Amino acid sequence: MPKFETPEPIMARIDAGAGAVRLTATDRSDTVVEVRPRDESCGSDVWAAEHTRVEFRDGKLVVSGAKRGLPRFRGGAIDLEIALPSRSRVYASLASADMRADGEFADFRFGSGSGTVHVGSVAGKIKGASASGSFSVNTVEGYASLATASGAVSVGNLDGELRFKAASGSLNVATLRGGVKSRTASGSVTVSAAVRGAVSAHTGSGDVAVGIPEGTAARLDVSTGSGVVTNQLQPSEGPELGDQTLVLQVRSGSGDVNIHRAPAHETVGG
Repeated sequence: MPKFETPEPIMARIDAGAGAVRLTATDRSDTVVEVRPRDESCGSDVWAAEHTRVEFRDGKLVVSGAKRGLPRFRGGAIDLEIALPSRSRVYASLASADMRADGEFADFRFGSGSGTVHVGSVAGKIKGASASGSFSVNTVEGYASLATASGAVSVGNLDGELRFKAASGSLNVATLRGGVKSRTASGSVTVSAAVRGAVSAHTGSGDVAVGIPEGTAARLDVSTGSGVVTNQLQPSEGPELGDQTLVLQVRSGSGDVNIHRAPAHETVGG
């Protein structure tokens, strides 16, 4: 079990094929890496764990799984656990491995084939792309750029800017205090509580649903070709004193658009 003294946040670069990756970021002064075969009775899993490389130098941790091209490559799946300091930066390349990253990270970047990725909190930038795997993040306080072919993307609290691109993949944002720009072919876009900022959603056939809390005045620019637009907001002459403001633009070819008041319990924080 490699252990390194890391009194400051580090940069971690992870390359994993199959299996599971678990990151735990806490207030600590060291970094601990543990690599295990997913199934200790499986020869290929044991081989994969034995051929996983762990290196640390000048604040940079590199964990590289066994790759095709190695002599007697046998594939296999590993369980990788890393405990590291809070606000570290992570760069991860995943084939089919799942990843769970708990805690707060400064920056987080990942590429995933078919695995599931979950991240706790990102204070800076998060950038991710997946083919068919799903992705979720609890809190983003900076900038996010997320893309998927067919996976589902979920963001809890967004206090920043998000750019989202997808074919049939969907986007769900629980609480927005910032900006969302999304482009999808057939994927749906849902913002449960858009407190303030701007939402721009362009889709071919996907549905768009936006909840707007009481106390938020919205300017709407919405159109759809053959879909149905449902607007449950009452018209007003403009924002009242103390109101938050939201700009909503939706362009859809054949998808439905639903704009409604968000229930009070869906708005988190102030």
